[in-house]
Amino acid sequence: MKLPARGHAGGKVILLGEHAVVYDRPALAAGLALGVTVEIRAGTGPAVLTDAHDQASDPRSGRLLAAAADRLDVDPRGLVATVTSTLPAAVGFGSSAALTVAMLRALARATSRALTAEMELGLGRELEGLIFHGRSSGIDPAAAALGGCFRFQRGEPAVVTPLRAAVPLPLVLAWSGARRTQTTVAALRERWAADAARYDAIFDRIAAIVGEGVRAIVDGDLAALGAAFDANQAELVALGVSAPGVDEIVTRARAAGALGAKLTGGGGGGAVVALAPEPQPTAVALSAAGLETVVVMVGGTVEEAA
Repeated sequence: MKLPARGHAGGKVILLGEHAVVYDRPALAAGLALGVTVEIRAGTGPAVLTDAHDQASDPRSGRLLAAAADRLDVDPRGLVATVTSTLPAAVGFGSSAALTVAMLRALARATSRALTAEMELGLGRELEGLIFHGRSSGIDPAAAALGGCFRFQRGEPAVVTPLRAAVPLPLVLAWSGARRTQTTVAALRERWAADAARYDAIFDRIAAIVGEGVRAIVDGDLAALGAAFDANQAELVALGVSAPGVDEIVTRARAAGALGAKLTGGGGGGAVVALAPEPQPTAVALSAAGLETVVVMVGGTVEEAA
């Protein structure tokens, strides 16, 4: 075994199509440079040492180490995983999937094992579901494993289509601590079961918006992508998965110059993504409202906003 061994994986932002993706419609997402790093060393283990970051300090990290080692046929005894993170946790940016894929990569490198992208996708989805979220669409592990910008279609296997953005996408991510993803998802499932025709029609409209977003990214049409953000947000409100706090953030972002803004992730609170050609004024305006913010250039770099 070659120790120490390190693995890293990034988070994600869903640009268009959250919730609808769980009901077999496509979504549009991008990987983030912000992410999670796992370093495997010899020690009194199995054990996981963490920094003070929310996701890294999650006690489920220990169960993840054991499960990932089992899938890769590694004896976890005598192994200590140190986890560090630059990714905000529990707000919809794929922190648990990033941790999962980073753990798999670190263990694989420790044993000189090559993991294919297909293996990372499959094991990442299985373990993230097993340890953290139960059954999910798989979009978060796809972003962690592949990065970049891509169209995602749930399935067995999922269909992941990488996209080349004609121009970098200047995004502002903003979030607060309040999020109720599990209850939001469960409540939507109940509403869909009671009136499938109504909600399927909304999901179909979201699927069409995702198609518009894909074309806008490929064409480099930021105005069209911003319009798709706004149209998707209107449908998310119709689904009942937005929240007054999210709506306020969206309004502030648009007033500060964003071409479009919407919730991202599970909803019920949490995070917003705004498309802003001049991202700093938007980031500053949202920071002034008490929100955490980060500026992301998809296809470029990540930097903390003012």
